[in-house]
Amino acid sequence: MRNFKGLGLGLGLAALVAAPASAQEAVDLTIVSGFSPSVAAVKMLQESFIPTVDAELAKTGTYEINWQEAFSGTLATPGGELEAVQTGLADVGVIVTAIHADKIPLYLIGYVTPFTTTDMVLVHEVVDELVEKYPAFTETWDKFNQVTLSASGIADNYVVCSAKPIDTVGDIEGLKIGGIGPNLRWMEPIGAVGVNANLGNFYNMTQTGVTDAMLVWGEAVVSLKFYEVCDYYFNANLGGANTYAVNVNKDTWGRLPDEVKDALTTGAKAYGVAIGEFAAEVGEKAIATFKDSGGTVSEIDEQERLEWAATLPNIAQEWADELEAQGIPGNDILHDYMEAMRAADQPIARQWDQN
Repeated sequence: MRNFKGLGLGLGLAALVAAPASAQEAVDLTIVSGFSPSVAAVKMLQESFIPTVDAELAKTGTYEINWQEAFSGTLATPGGELEAVQTGLADVGVIVTAIHADKIPLYLIGYVTPFTTTDMVLVHEVVDELVEKYPAFTETWDKFNQVTLSASGIADNYVVCSAKPIDTVGDIEGLKIGGIGPNLRWMEPIGAVGVNANLGNFYNMTQTGVTDAMLVWGEAVVSLKFYEVCDYYFNANLGGANTYAVNVNKDTWGRLPDEVKDALTTGAKAYGVAIGEFAAEVGEKAIATFKDSGGTVSEIDEQERLEWAATLPNIAQEWADELEAQGIPGNDILHDYMEAMRAADQPIARQWDQN
């Protein structure tokens, strides 16, 4: 009898040890980008954002996410992420803010302050601080049924990648240059013809002659092999801009447990740092890669850079004034951004909040 009791007790203990303390709850989330993993925005989703979120949740083991990756145009084309997240077609997405300048102008702060910084980790941190300080940033997403987690960017230093020779700023006059929209205003005072384009069609537009050149950055030149259609790389040192926002559909957000919300937010913050560091790392190799492919690289003269910046209308003040007219403290936001850049000793060619 004692043997049977001992056996029963042993089996019971074994069952208790083998059984999990509690069942892990699965959360289904669809994450969207119209771009493919060859584009840094998606690459860093796979290598930074998703792994960070998973690692945060693994600390307790209470929840796990079943990720449905909707990339490469499977759910939305480039620029269609805003609507996909808004309608709930996707739960999470990277919104290319510059594509939607007319809808979310508040996020154009990097594009109205060119010639300021090439440090995208700094831009990520400063813009996130502005989002935290000024409610207008989060409120701007309300009409799109979204909650924003973090701002970031990959365009650390805009250059002119061209099929035609460029040695000086004067050589840009008359060229048809593809840009994402807001940055085309940088080109108007030097006589370029702006053509709206994006990473998804820069290559074909330059290859077919629709454009003579493109406004891009070093990482994109390398990752998307733009050196195959451009023979000339003019390092204009235009600086960078915040280009992305990691957002969640508001209805989805309302259903999520706090632990999952915290993990997503942590992942979005980590994504901003990772993509900024990736831009710097690959961008450093861009000139060497371009030369190795047989291309010609020219560097802007610093005096030309200063003159170019001075030639522009004060697009930052125009932007701030338009925000003020909507009841948004545009002047304060602009001042805070530039103060942060000055405090970080960035290579500012023009004090946009002062002249």
